[in-house]
Amino acid sequence: MNIVSLSVFILFFSSNLLFAISKNERTGNFISEERIASSIKYLSSLKSRMPGYPGNALATSYILKIFKEVGLSGIKEEQFPVTVPVDQGASLQIAGQNKKIKLYSLWPNLVRTSTLPEEGIEGNLVYGGSGHLSELKGKDIEGNIILLDFNSGSNWVQLGSLGAKAIIFIEPSFANRNQAERKFLKIPLNLPRFWTEKADAEELIKKLNSHPHLLPPPSRGRIEERGKENSYAIKVKLHAKMEWQKAPATNILGWVEGTDRELKKEIIVLESYYDSISAVPSLAPGAENACGIATLLELARFFGENPPKRTVLFLATSAH
Repeated sequence: MNIVSLSVFILFFSSNLLFAISKNERTGNFISEERIASSIKYLSSLKSRMPGYPGNALATSYILKIFKEVGLSGIKEEQFPVTVPVDQGASLQIAGQNKKIKLYSLWPNLVRTSTLPEEGIEGNLVYGGSGHLSELKGKDIEGNIILLDFNSGSNWVQLGSLGAKAIIFIEPSFANRNQAERKFLKIPLNLPRFWTEKADAEELIKKLNSHPHLLPPPSRGRIEERGKENSYAIKVKLHAKMEWQKAPATNILGWVEGTDRELKKEIIVLESYYDSISAVPSLAPGAENACGIATLLELARFFGENPPKRTVLFLATSAH
């Protein structure tokens, strides 16, 4: 069952439960899979809907616009502060080159973000594969910056114990939640971690394989790369800043008054969060997270045109 189909199922179930409609085809006349898909597509295009990031405010504006369009009454915003890690930029630069490759800071280890000293850190870039010890044989880890497959579990932790300065995870074709949750700890381990896009990582590995001259001869170190030709380390410099900030989050309320003089005193609350979260805070498109709010918006449209006997409060929440 895909995301949109799941949303439509929830919507049909909710609307028939509340409105007690005997003919499902009547409900179907007001439900648009295209509108649900459009909401999911827009919300997941905002890069990150975490509070503290521009996408969160844009999502708030979008929901307010829909609430007004469908005729909800008593629309209200309730703002509250939350403390969040805000990625203010990170980059990798190869020694002797002007080009900077964009990096993204990972979720902090407890309170320790991936912020680096203002002058940055330097080290040889070494590809560590999945981080298994068998793949690290002969590679110089201590004092260096390790490029690692994202789907490598918690192997990055042992690289820290071997003296790695920082870890850069490569964007995978697919990753599950378990892999993501194993990329940060509940203790403030001082080991900066970053995400790089797949195309940039492939270019870096290509340089490791074919441009040993990028590293000055005295510190050139041959390494064994998994399943590929022997490669060499290249000198790189990292800069990064991620700060804990107090950011505003907004809950949005809208009402449909019931049609029955007595039953309208009873209130049914339909709620969905609209923010998103990720192991990489600045990259949290949250398509699956957007299913709930997309469904809520379609329910608001339906009940705005077909008020039930009881009053319905629509509540879109942030910072879940």
